[in-house]
Amino acid sequence: MSSKPENKSIELTTDYANHSINMKFSDNLTDDRERGYILSAAFFSFCAAQGLDKQAVTEMASSHYDQFTGDNGSSLFKR
Repeated sequence: MSSKPENKSIELTTDYANHSINMKFSDNLTDDRERGYILSAAFFSFCAAQGLDKQAVTEMASSHYDQFTGDNGSSLFKR
């Protein structure tokens, strides 16, 4: 009989003074693909719960993606 996988967590906090959203991953969540899967699933779950259709989500990503990836210091995610 196989054992159950460990629970993993991601904690999101905001830092408005620095215009950032910070992420803290549990020590057992080290695989970037797994992190991305969990964050993506949470995002799409939120969008669905808000009643957004696929087009609205596509437009949201298209309109705001640069805010999360900008290299000019304005990125919402500090890397």
